[in-house]
Amino acid sequence: MTDEPKDHAPASTGPSRRDLLESALGAGAAVWAAGIAVPTGMYLWPAAASGPTKKYIEVDPASMPPGTGRVVSEGGKPVLLLRQKNGEFRALSAVCTHLGCIVHWNADQQQIQCPCHAGTFTPEGAVVSGPPPRPLASYPTQMVAGKLRITI
Repeated sequence: MTDEPKDHAPASTGPSRRDLLESALGAGAAVWAAGIAVPTGMYLWPAAASGPTKKYIEVDPASMPPGTGRVVSEGGKPVLLLRQKNGEFRALSAVCTHLGCIVHWNADQQQIQCPCHAGTFTPEGAVVSGPPPRPLASYPTQMVAGKLRITI
């Protein structure tokens, strides 16, 4: 008979609780560090400035009778184009200054309306009522080779 000590501990089937806790704490520390490092990196190394670029939206003026308005878009930038009763065009940002909803033209009431929180604007983009804190931004327009060009 041999006097060897017998190990009565069960065989390990996976990681211990200590290993799992250490892994969880390590993962949490990595997420926390990334949460600090990413914004810091974006602050220290901002995106390269490529300078001003001119982008245009071109519209056939014959497609809009006087007194109408519609939203046109280029590169994800929505613009509300209005043709006034005198035939002149006005281009405004179609993004409400309150929470960023897309506004629309109400021809019956001759005003711009935001469907989200009942904000209203004049045809010039000034706030009439509702929660919008600022008027709508305007964009220059010009006729080029028979097309209306909106510089965005």
